[in-house]
Amino acid sequence: MKRYETFDHTADLGIRVFGRTCEEVFANAAYALFDLLTGLDHVRENLSYTFQVEAEDREELLIRFLSELLFLCESEGYLFQRFSFAHLNQKSLKVVAYGETFDPSRHEFKTEIKAVTYHQVEVKENHGTWEGRVIFDL
Repeated sequence: MKRYETFDHTADLGIRVFGRTCEEVFANAAYALFDLLTGLDHVRENLSYTFQVEAEDREELLIRFLSELLFLCESEGYLFQRFSFAHLNQKSLKVVAYGETFDPSRHEFKTEIKAVTYHQVEVKENHGTWEGRVIFDL
């Protein structure tokens, strides 16, 4: 099963994310975010960062999760490639993100993502598999 695919959206970039579980959809959405930002071929797992997010529903939780990751990338230079959930339900999550700090000798930013939008966000189970949809503001 592929992790994600992109689709064009007026002045933005959308992703469809796939998984066998809701956790896998969240992890694959985060993977897609960093893969689009920089490509993950050269990202090592030299650090781990644990954080929690709360929201009113699963869709808002996905937006807040990805927004926190984008903030950590922009403010601290963190690049993450793997995500392990200690807890995930409809309104909260606790995750450990694994990666490293941006190194200009090995990493290059490919796409500038300004924000994670609420427009057409979706997380749903469909016949035993899960799918998510998010649009990034470029």
